[in-house]
Amino acid sequence: MDNYGNNGSRALDIFYYWKDYASDIKEGRIGTLGSNGDKLEGMKERLPRKVWTFLTPKTMKGKLQLIGSFLVTDTKPENFVPKWKHNLFYDAASPKSVLYPDSGTIEHIEEISDFINTRFHAAVRARFQGDKSLLEMEADVVRGLEKLVQNYETIQLMDGLKK
Repeated sequence: MDNYGNNGSRALDIFYYWKDYASDIKEGRIGTLGSNGDKLEGMKERLPRKVWTFLTPKTMKGKLQLIGSFLVTDTKPENFVPKWKHNLFYDAASPKSVLYPDSGTIEHIEEISDFINTRFHAAVRARFQGDKSLLEMEADVVRGLEKLVQNYETIQLMDGLKK
């Protein structure tokens, strides 16, 4: 075991561009995210801690809004219905799974967009198509993102979805 709690590989979080956020939530697809590409499987082998979800706000092409950060788990949600070839599960009921309800302000969209564009410019340029919608966020990037959003309002995921 290394300092990250796993066998030799550095811990990471996952960046997930959630293109179908609104429809997935409406359809009750909570507790799972996925991809038809194989990149997600390699990320899962590194035992990710959290998945950070993002989308492009309407009428703001090239910008990103942080949706939430969710604690990764091995447990499938009770109502799991596969949509993708590869699936990642998160604990929707965990206090560590949160939404960022004030992340849609212009100020926060600019902060997040600048932060992500600086670190993942190629993915931003590619508009997060295909495997570019999934990115490994190494510890230094995660620390920077956590520091950036430390004063953002949060609400537990399930509580936020009830509103």
